[in-house]
Amino acid sequence: MSVKVRRRAMAEPADTVVQRRRGVSKNPEEARRKIIEAAIAAFGETGFRGTSTELIAERAGYSQATVFFHFGTKPSLLQACLEECVRRALATIRATGASGTVELVSRLDGIFDDRPTAEFLSVMLLEQSRNEAMRPIYASFHGLVRQEICDEIVREVAVSPGAASEAAAKILSMMIGVHAEFRVEKQLFSRADYARMLTQVTQLIIDDLRRTPR
Repeated sequence: MSVKVRRRAMAEPADTVVQRRRGVSKNPEEARRKIIEAAIAAFGETGFRGTSTELIAERAGYSQATVFFHFGTKPSLLQACLEECVRRALATIRATGASGTVELVSRLDGIFDDRPTAEFLSVMLLEQSRNEAMRPIYASFHGLVRQEICDEIVREVAVSPGAASEAAAKILSMMIGVHAEFRVEKQLFSRADYARMLTQVTQLIIDDLRRTPR
């Protein structure tokens, strides 16, 4: 340790040194937000296994200790990133008072209009099938999205939870398929075309539920 660093450490109060070692930031909410943003971008570029928490910390402008202080583990950080993606879409819907299954699905699908988020979700979809640690986290994310769609279907059409759950699964499967196809075929159909396909299928499913005798 240099004389300058040693003098600075000696001059600082003990609690300040402990805080730094624990990775406590002055603004916890801002730290969490920046770390999640950095993680979404990094995971989307190099995948879950290929991204270190050290790199995420560097991109966010914090120490690696700060990352672990706020999220505990790398898988927990991944879960926070997935939950943040859903939170953003739902926050927009609730803020504008939008309602209806088609509108909900359209807003959820709008997550993919943000390039870092789209890359992140696409890479996570591919990686989770090969990573046992990731699979339950990604399944939980899908479960959250599916349940939001299911709840909206029940509110809109007043069908049984079972029928709504099956319809939600169909819609979510379409959403996943649309974005997988878009990564493969970008010349024949545009992003807007795929979004339109998704809303059309969602509307057909809702119309079919309305026609089903209850």
